Amino acid sequence: MRKICPLLFLSFFLTIPAAAQDTLSGRMVPLKHIMTDDERSRIALIGKGFVETDPPVDPIRNVAEFDRMQGVLIAYPSGTGFGIPMSLIKEMASDVTVTTIVASQSVRTTLINQYVAAGVDTSHCDFLIASTNSYWTRDYGPWFVTDSADQVGIVDFPYNRPRPLDDEIPKKMAAMLGIPWYGMDLVATGGNYMTEGNDNAASTTLIWTENSGMTHDEIAQKVNDYLGIETYHVRPDPNGDYIFHIDCWGKFLAPDKILIRKVPPSHARYAQIEAAAAYWTATTCPYGYPYKVFRVNTPQNQPYTNSIIVNDKVLMPFMNSQWDDSAKAVYEAAMPGYEVIGFTGYSAHPWESTDALHCRVMGIADVGLLHIRHIPISGTRPCEQNYAIEADIYNSSQQPIVADSVLIRYRVNGGTYQSAAMVHTSGRHYTGLIPMQPAGSMIEYYLTAADQSGRHACAPFIGAADPFTFQTVYTNLTAVPDTLWFETPDDCMYGKITQIHNYLAGPLSLNELQMYGQSWPWWVDSVSVSIPHVLNSGDSVAVRVKVPLPVLRGPLMEYETDSLRVTSAAGAFHVIIMVNRDLLTTVAGSPDPGRTLRNYPNPFRDETTIGYPMARAGMLTIEIRDMHGNLVRTLTSDRQEAGDVRLVWDATDDRGRPLPGGIYLCRAITTDRTATIRVVIVR
Repeated sequence: MRKICPLLFLSFFLTIPAAAQDTLSGRMVPLKHIMTDDERSRIALIGKGFVETDPPVDPIRNVAEFDRMQGVLIAYPSGTGFGIPMSLIKEMASDVTVTTIVASQSVRTTLINQYVAAGVDTSHCDFLIASTNSYWTRDYGPWFVTDSADQVGIVDFPYNRPRPLDDEIPKKMAAMLGIPWYGMDLVATGGNYMTEGNDNAASTTLIWTENSGMTHDEIAQKVNDYLGIETYHVRPDPNGDYIFHIDCWGKFLAPDKILIRKVPPSHARYAQIEAAAAYWTATTCPYGYPYKVFRVNTPQNQPYTNSIIVNDKVLMPFMNSQWDDSAKAVYEAAMPGYEVIGFTGYSAHPWESTDALHCRVMGIADVGLLHIRHIPISGTRPCEQNYAIEADIYNSSQQPIVADSVLIRYRVNGGTYQSAAMVHTSGRHYTGLIPMQPAGSMIEYYLTAADQSGRHACAPFIGAADPFTFQTVYTNLTAVPDTLWFETPDDCMYGKITQIHNYLAGPLSLNELQMYGQSWPWWVDSVSVSIPHVLNSGDSVAVRVKVPLPVLRGPLMEYETDSLRVTSAAGAFHVIIMVNRDLLTTVAGSPDPGRTLRNYPNPFRDETTIGYPMARAGMLTIEIRDMHGNLVRTLTSDRQEAGDVRLVWDATDDRGRPLPGGIYLCRAITTDRTATIRVVIVR
């Protein structure tokens, strides 16, 4: 395990003013996004004196821009002023905290007066007193991560400009927020980095060029060590401009969505931009299918991808162009449920094709972030089974999760949303089920959670407005119903029928129907064909099961459970047989109280003791099966002496993995009888 670094490591640099003197020409030159001649002469100073720290402790998650933000970071450098319009500041302050970097308390007072005059909600404003070289907070601002304890921290890097005042801002932000700071010795810039929050990130080859002393693998390892990035997409810059920033042509909108600019075929960079779009169209997203690629028209190099996402809003640059409204419509189509708002640039510092809204505003992650990480079900799924849903919940507030808040919200074919609870299994992990649905059903769903800090979260972030979707189809050999319930004497006398149906595209050999368990002598009374039998696609076999009375040997439970094992060329599955205990008596009359399979406690969380009295020495097998009849754990299968056998089960499977909460079947099998009880794990 890695050692946790101290909270902050301080380093000191020489400072330069916002309007720097060009030592080559001797004149005062206002800083721009591109380096000045003087800065290029001092490029070797980038990263000098940078102190690298130990990385965060694994597992690390790099917070995405579309995760929950508590604020935004902007700057008001002396001699330059804002790079964004006041209308944008007012809009952001209506939802989150706007942190403004100012050089002094007097500048702070001046800005508060300006904010009040412009109608900005100053209760949502705070200030970081620090000198800066420029207003490009995206490029030099902090990158946020969570560590193994879900603690939010800041990862810093040497800024790819020799602007030491700017380069110090992430340390000062960490101190202001009271969170850890980590130094990653990799020259970088925020405009050339984007992550989707599921171990994937992307940059242009600028990251290789500016770290030429490292191999490509060493750079990938660095972002893995400090940011938890498993797949780092480093791509050629299709724009061919001086800046080489990825936010000038592409943007992650969600873990499975990316926006890529589009130009007409007559554009000089048409081929390169189409190649970039083709790459992402062919690339698998973290959800297991190709990225959904959205295109936005930028025929005059409009910076429409240079937007920011602040919780449920998208704030994008408007260029007073005929293409503004169509660009806004692309965002709305790609991001249902989000409010998309356009802003014309500040007259003194207008938006540029290489420098717009995203470059000048940096999101500040919620330091008490509540995040649901879930790989969704997608495409088509079998209609013959329930749909297992799994998720990890990152809880940076350290406040307990509200147990009944962790829900699957689902609807079928556009109907009303229903809720299914998710059960805590271990650590961050939760599981639940969407009930199986008829073939052809369209299922939409999202997940919810809350903690006792008052935070709520959904996956996907926007919730019901843009849910995960999948469709049910016939895919296999199955039995309908898959559980036969014997509730009345007539059920036992006349039998219960299940239809074994071949939903595959071709024929399948049905090889065997086998009684499994046999704790009482039920039997297959009739089958509509002779077994083995080749079952053509779409055909069914009717199987009737009967139960004679009286039959039970041993203790009476709420239900006695066995199963019918159906074996085919495609594998095997079990039809569960449940017989109400009130229908059953014993052959000898009264049950033998000394021959009782039992466990205590039941239900249980971590472990339970299973007891079974052996009337005489012999072989004893005690096994645990799930409600589908699958064997998950064998506790013993050995010769036992006469007497009370006691075994402790720790709610794990045969590989030592914790089992999810739910109902399981515990079976004791000897040479002359089988006993079954239900045991319940509560997580």
